[in-house]
Amino acid sequence: MPADRTILPIPVFVTVLVVCFGCSPSLYPLYRDYEVTTEDEPVRTLLRESLEEVGWTLVPGHAPNVLATDVRRLQQWGLYQVVVSLEAAPVGGQYVRVFVHPYREYVTGHRSKIPYLKGSIRRSVLRDLDVALESRGLLAVGTGISRDRKHTAQ
Repeated sequence: MPADRTILPIPVFVTVLVVCFGCSPSLYPLYRDYEVTTEDEPVRTLLRESLEEVGWTLVPGHAPNVLATDVRRLQQWGLYQVVVSLEAAPVGGQYVRVFVHPYREYVTGHRSKIPYLKGSIRRSVLRDLDVALESRGLLAVGTGISRDRKHTAQ
């Protein structure tokens, strides 16, 4: 006779899945795309003005067409702080992509990359930037996937 196996009933299994996925963080990629809807000024100027308006300090970028920012501390937790820097670059002629680089800096001096944008980081970084960019004719369209869905649906 085989050993008695305990099998979870389906409602219990589904409940466990719902709790696990409901409590997990919502994952958002480390960038947001903006559609350029104006040709009044060069995009680089609009980006620079928007970043400076919301308090980011610009530093030299890794490429000539990239605007980069200095690191900004967002949150201080017991053993680490969350710091973020941004990079903004044109994508084609019609879009701009803002890359968000979040890290945990531990009291030991070690840094670790946060692999996705948590809701609190996304709100802290992008809420005011969205408003500043929109006032200059750069409209948030989300990620590349959501942007492509929008154009496919049209």
